[in-house]
Amino acid sequence: MTFGNPWFLLGALGALIPVLVHLFDRRRPRAHPFGPLAFVLRSQKRTASRLKLKRLLLYTLRTLILLAIPLALARPEFTRDAQAATVTRGPAATAVILDASLSMRWSDGTSNFEKGRDEARDALKDLLPEEPATVMVCTGSPEAPPPPGFDRARLRGLVDEAKPTYGTADLSRCLDMAARALEENPMPGKRLVVVSDMTASGFRLEAPPPTVKGPTGAMVKPEVVLRDVASGRESLDNHALVDLRVEPALQAGPRAYQFTFTVRNFGTKPAKDLEAAVRVGESTLAKGFVDVPAGGTTQKTLTVRFPQGGTVVGQVTLAQDSLAEDDRRAFVLPVPRGLKALVVNGSPHATRYRDEAFFVDAALTSPGSPVDVAVRDAEVGLREDFSAYDLVLLLNATAPSEEEAQKLAAFVENGGGLFVSVGDHVNPEAYNQRLGTLLPRPLRLVRTSAEREDPDAETKTAKLAQVKVDHPLFAPFTGRAEEGLIGARFYKYMLLEADSPSAPGTSQVLATYEDGAPAVAVARRGKGRVALFTSTVDRDWSDFAIRTSFLPLMQRFAAYLTGSLEEREEVRVRVGETVTLRPEGTQKVSGVRAPDGSEVPVKAQPDGSFVAGPTVEPGVHSVLGAEGKPVAALDFAATLDPAESDLTRVPQDTLTAYFGEDTVKASTGDADKPAVPLWTWLILAACLAFFFEGTLLRK
Repeated sequence: MTFGNPWFLLGALGALIPVLVHLFDRRRPRAHPFGPLAFVLRSQKRTASRLKLKRLLLYTLRTLILLAIPLALARPEFTRDAQAATVTRGPAATAVILDASLSMRWSDGTSNFEKGRDEARDALKDLLPEEPATVMVCTGSPEAPPPPGFDRARLRGLVDEAKPTYGTADLSRCLDMAARALEENPMPGKRLVVVSDMTASGFRLEAPPPTVKGPTGAMVKPEVVLRDVASGRESLDNHALVDLRVEPALQAGPRAYQFTFTVRNFGTKPAKDLEAAVRVGESTLAKGFVDVPAGGTTQKTLTVRFPQGGTVVGQVTLAQDSLAEDDRRAFVLPVPRGLKALVVNGSPHATRYRDEAFFVDAALTSPGSPVDVAVRDAEVGLREDFSAYDLVLLLNATAPSEEEAQKLAAFVENGGGLFVSVGDHVNPEAYNQRLGTLLPRPLRLVRTSAEREDPDAETKTAKLAQVKVDHPLFAPFTGRAEEGLIGARFYKYMLLEADSPSAPGTSQVLATYEDGAPAVAVARRGKGRVALFTSTVDRDWSDFAIRTSFLPLMQRFAAYLTGSLEEREEVRVRVGETVTLRPEGTQKVSGVRAPDGSEVPVKAQPDGSFVAGPTVEPGVHSVLGAEGKPVAALDFAATLDPAESDLTRVPQDTLTAYFGEDTVKASTGDADKPAVPLWTWLILAACLAFFFEGTLLRK
C-alpha cells in the first residue's frame, strides 16, 4: 500500500485517545455486604452489562472516527504485488489519445469512432480533480497536443469536435508526442490513455515503447491505459476494393473500357455473391458478382462502352459491409470523343499499300479508335468544308491555292487540328508562301541520307536521335516501346528553317534526327494546333510506316491536335498525398475542391505546374481554372490506402508485453470501471461511525 499524503498518518495517533480515556476511567469500588440490598444488586448487574456494552461500542466508534479521518486524508492506495509500475502512482498528468483512423469508421450500428469519443469522455470524467490532462486526436500527420491543464470543458470540446479521417493513424508516433507533452508537467505521475480499435496498422511494435522522464530524471515507462472500443471482438471482418485498373477494350469497339478491380477479404469468413458494379451518377453501366475466400483476393472485370466521349466521372462499387468507405472507388476517365478526320491524299495509288494514305487510314481506323476517317484526293479534299471535321491531314499534297490556304488558316484558328507530312509533291517555296503562317517552321530543302539501292543504305540512313518523351505526344514511347521509334530508317527528309518569321518562338521541336534536323515540330495557331512531320507517311522516304510505333503515334497525333490527348493521362493519388497538376499552355489552376466542397491547398511551381494537397478524403476532386471555371480534364480521384482496410487486431497479450506489465486494461463495460478509491470508503466509514455514536448517546 502507498499513501499520497503520508504525513497525515500522524493524525491516526488520535485514535489512542478513546482507549486512554477508557483505561483511566475504570473505577474499582470497595465491596460492603448488605443483606437487604441483594435483590436490588441482582437487578443492577443486568443493567450494568447493557451499559458496559454501550460504553464499549461508543469507544469503538470514536476510535474508528479518529482513525478513519487521518487515513482518508493520507489517500491510501493498494499496489499490486507483481510487476509494480515504474512511475509514481496516485495523481498523474494524463494524455488521452483518440484514434481517428479510417478503421474507426467500422460500424456495427454504432461506429467505433463514436464509441471512442464516449470512451474519451469517460476517461476525462474518471480523472481526479487534481490531475491535469490533455487530449490528442491521432491522425496520419498528428499535431502536438497542448500541455496538460485543468480546463475540462475545453478538453471535452476537443473530443466532441474530433472527426474520423480517411487515412492511417500512427499511434506509436502519437504516443511518443503525447509523452513529450506530459514531460512539461511537474507532477511525478504520468499516464497515457489510448482509445482505439487496436488494429495492427496503427502500431509500430518494432519501435521502442513510449517513455517519460521520471522524478529522478531517468527515462521510465508511463502508466498506459488501453480503452478498446472493439472489446469482446476477436476480429473486425471487412472486405474492400484494394485496386482498380481501367484499360481500353479494343475488342469491344470505340470508347469501350474494361474495369478490372481487385477485391480482398480481410475477414475470417468467405464472402459470396458480392455485387460489383460500375456506376455513373444514378445509372448502373455494368454489374456482376464475385466470391472471395476468407483471407483471399479475387479480381473481377467488367466491360463498359460509353456512348460518347468526354470526361466521365463515376465509381466502382462493392456490396457494403461494416466499413462502407472502402467498398467503393471513384474514377475520372477521359473517354476520347468521336473525331472526324479529313485525309487529303496527295499521292493516290492503285496498289493499296503504295497509296500515300494507306498506312494512316489503317492506323486511324483500327479497332478501338474513335476517329471517323474520310479520305479524299488533293483536288477534292481541299474543296471540302473543313468546319465539318476536327482534323485535316495533308499527306504529301501539293500546296493549296490562296483561297484554300485561307480556309485552312481559319479552320485552325477556330480550334481545328492540322497534320502535314511531306514528300515528292511538296514544294518548299510554294508551301512557305501559302501556308507560312500555319507551319511551325518554314520548309527549306530535301536531304537524302541514303539511296535504297545503296548496299550500305542500312548504315547510312538517318534515324531518330532525340525524342521528348516528357511531351504528351511521345509519353508512352519509353523503355522497350522506344525501339519502334529509334529503329525506323529515313532515306529522305525535309530540312526546316530555324524558326517561323511570322511567329518566332511559338514552335516546338519534339523529335530530331541524328544530325539535329527536326523530325517533328508542333505549334499553336489561334485555338488550334499544327504538327509537321518532315518525312513521308508511306514507304517512299522511310520504313517508319511499318514500324510498331507508327499506329499508336498517328492516333496520338489525332488526339493531340484535337485537344483530347491530355484527357488520356490518368492522375493517381491516395488520401494524404499531394498531386501535381499540369495544365495546358497558359492555363492556370485557381483552386481544387474536395468531394465535400472544401478547398484543397494549391501551390504554383516554377515549371508551370501546380501541386494540390494533401488530399484528405477519397473521391473526385474538381479543378478550377481561371475565374473559377471547372477544368474537367484536370479532375482527379483520390483513393484510400488499402493497408487501412486490414482490420487485423493486435492481441491484448502482445500489447501488454510491448508496453510492459504495468499496462492497465480498461474496457467499456460498467463492471470494469475504475474502483472507488479506498479513502472514499474510509470517509464513508467515519460518517457512519459518527451517526451511530450520536444514536447511542441519545438512548
